[in-house]
Amino acid sequence: MSRSLLVLLLITAGGVAAGFFLQKNYESATASTGKKSATGKLSAQDLAPLTGMDPNASPAGEGGDLQVNILQSQIEYLEEQNQLLQSENSQLIDQLAALRGKPGGSTSTPTPSPAPMACAPDASTEKGSAPDPDFAGIGMELLKIRGITDIPIPTALVPPAEVEKRISKWLSTQFAADHGRKQGRALAALGAIPRPVDTIALKAAFLSYQIGGWYDASDATLYLAQGVDAIGPAKENAMALSYGYLFKQKGSTLFPPNTKPLTLDARLGRESILAGDAAQLRFLHALQNPATGGGGGVGEDPDDPSRLVPIPNFLRELELLPFSMGLDFMQAMHSIGNWEQVDATYTRPPISSAELLDSQVYLQDVPFSLLPLEWPDISINGAQPFWNDTLGPIGVVLLLKQHIPEPVAAETVPGWLNDRLMVYENQNPGRDHVVWQSLWRDSNAADAFFGAMRTFVSNRLKDATPNPEPSAGVFQLEHKGRIIRLTRTHGGKGVLYVDAADLAVADEAFKKLSGS
Repeated sequence: MSRSLLVLLLITAGGVAAGFFLQKNYESATASTGKKSATGKLSAQDLAPLTGMDPNASPAGEGGDLQVNILQSQIEYLEEQNQLLQSENSQLIDQLAALRGKPGGSTSTPTPSPAPMACAPDASTEKGSAPDPDFAGIGMELLKIRGITDIPIPTALVPPAEVEKRISKWLSTQFAADHGRKQGRALAALGAIPRPVDTIALKAAFLSYQIGGWYDASDATLYLAQGVDAIGPAKENAMALSYGYLFKQKGSTLFPPNTKPLTLDARLGRESILAGDAAQLRFLHALQNPATGGGGGVGEDPDDPSRLVPIPNFLRELELLPFSMGLDFMQAMHSIGNWEQVDATYTRPPISSAELLDSQVYLQDVPFSLLPLEWPDISINGAQPFWNDTLGPIGVVLLLKQHIPEPVAAETVPGWLNDRLMVYENQNPGRDHVVWQSLWRDSNAADAFFGAMRTFVSNRLKDATPNPEPSAGVFQLEHKGRIIRLTRTHGGKGVLYVDAADLAVADEAFKKLSGS
């Protein structure tokens, strides 16, 4: 007989003997405590003496203390097992996400943030700081709230510079290499920012703080920015998680790579529905988790780390508005048709920030469209513009509020129908030439913008000299050799703004584009 068979027989015999012994004790106990229930089964009163939970029995005594100690030991053991299972489950979720998130199931993704091992001291706890949040668990909560069927994304805690690098890498698929520098020149020529900058580089740097993370589709990993001195986020940073999950689901639909760049206005509309959706998801998650929920985003505190980014105020607000204005817009969509209406917005994103300002404009039966604004030839003295863009109503407000009160700036935009900003290279040192045509709903709306723009220019160029012999219907200033003109066009419903470095360019722009 083999040794293993012998051991099996011994175990079986021991089990039979133990059963016989317990049966005898059971019969003795039932005989002394009373009869069985009418059904032949033990009643609750029958069970009480066997479990030590008889309410009529005194807890004192050696037998009672022993059973209490046994129960306490069992509870402690079960709690330890539950913690171990939770830790193992979190790690398995990360591993599954890594396998499912890459073609072929490659596991070459960066090491996900591990869950702290149960019954073992956590390093961050020993140092007096809170442990890293359970990003996989938070991800599952966000997916459930948002009604998205997906698995948690593997996460990696990295320095903010690494998040900025990932954002820059994605932006390079959206814009030409010189886009940021050209846009910076154009906005400086218009007066939106003090001096030329690389707008795309600053966008990546600022978003690394505002979002606090980035989902990189190339390795299916959500990179989360660490705090100061490489410490993990104090809160869950649900903004980065919400944005990351939504970007994974919707990003390629809103922003297909290597396509014709959108105008500033059109891109603002698309950025706002994604940022607004993420802001709403973060808000809902914070309601369910008031102690730790939320997190992420920049503040208005002068000591906020995002202040380290040397971004002009116009560009800073341009990046912040999608999260606030988009939140209002997406909350309106959710109130109309829950998440189904929110999802439908991605299939027909707003074409202009005008639709974000008033959700009814977006929802009207006839979709909003821009009033055409074209010329047969836009060359000035034989040169084509190096920048051709549309600011949109939000861009107009952000521009005007740099030098006039915000309420006055905001009152000018409800009648906006279209605008076109064209900037031509100045062959001499100094700002480039600006030609900006806008169209308005009626002459009253055009009048409001004309007056606001005149105040804007006068406040920005306080030492400018008015034209001693102004033409009828034309506002003109001269400033350090530059010619600034404002006039009405398109039957009183348009406003043409020209800021040129010399008189010849200003005259040519007026002659060709104003129709006069």
